[in-house]
Amino acid sequence: MDDNSNLNGLDGFLPVRLSQASLYHSTALYYRNRDGKYLLYKPGGDSIPEAHTREFRHPPLFIRDEDRISAIVELQGTFTTHLKEVIIGDNPQEIKDTLVNLVGETLREPRAGVLKILPDTVSLVVEQFSNNREVMRSLMFLSDSDYTTAIHAVNVMALTIGFCDFAALSTDESGELALMALLHDLGKTQIPANILKSPGKLTPAEFLVMKTHPKLGAEIIFSDRDIDNKIAVGALEHHEKLDGSGYPNRLSSISFAGRLIGMVDCYEALTGDERPYRRAKRPLETLQLLKADVTSGKLDPHIFTDFCKSLVQS
Repeated sequence: MDDNSNLNGLDGFLPVRLSQASLYHSTALYYRNRDGKYLLYKPGGDSIPEAHTREFRHPPLFIRDEDRISAIVELQGTFTTHLKEVIIGDNPQEIKDTLVNLVGETLREPRAGVLKILPDTVSLVVEQFSNNREVMRSLMFLSDSDYTTAIHAVNVMALTIGFCDFAALSTDESGELALMALLHDLGKTQIPANILKSPGKLTPAEFLVMKTHPKLGAEIIFSDRDIDNKIAVGALEHHEKLDGSGYPNRLSSISFAGRLIGMVDCYEALTGDERPYRRAKRPLETLQLLKADVTSGKLDPHIFTDFCKSLVQS
């Protein structure tokens, strides 16, 4: 569905991305005529030829608001099938694009039980990281000009898997940490868009709202029967600091997962996210900033050392 769609729909309808129109088979699609009425364009069970989508040979299309959950699930299934096909190849960009599309659709409405597909997706990526290190490690360093929450989540997951591989963690532990990393910013789906996408620095009031996202993310995970509750730790603790200066609970005793994902999250945000009021930093410059936080007692020194080594392992 379109990035600018709202969950209440436009008169009961939601716009879809034209580039994805051919991916809807089970979902009925509609168009709006000159009188503003929504008319059936394609019934459920039929498909639009992909060539028509590539050439934009159809009008702006919509789905019914009541179909939005099944539509998300349908897109998830399509992207997962494609991921299985491309992940064994040698094109990291295609792998990442597919992952970002999958995660992006999942984040549209995470409260609807659409998270259940992600554990298997993460397991697939972790397994392939071990089988094809050169290609999968490339995911850790691919840059994106159009930075989004979904891209950040995929980047943090890839960096976390790289750490787990360096530390020789078990497949089960790596998969658990990778899933935590992928969902660590889940709560941002509940933050108002004007705050989340603010081009400038947040005001103190706006930052207070932003600081609620760890708890909001944990609440979503706790409420979803398809995700183990322990996965919420990554969401809840990734902004905590060992000196008690973090948020939302000012903890000084933080889980290994919270300490690791917090560090990876900070590194990725500083190196990957270009803002109007600050440039994206170079990796070495970022590591120097993280080292200062290690020295001041905010970050774990052992995790920091292993994370640095994981970035340069061959």
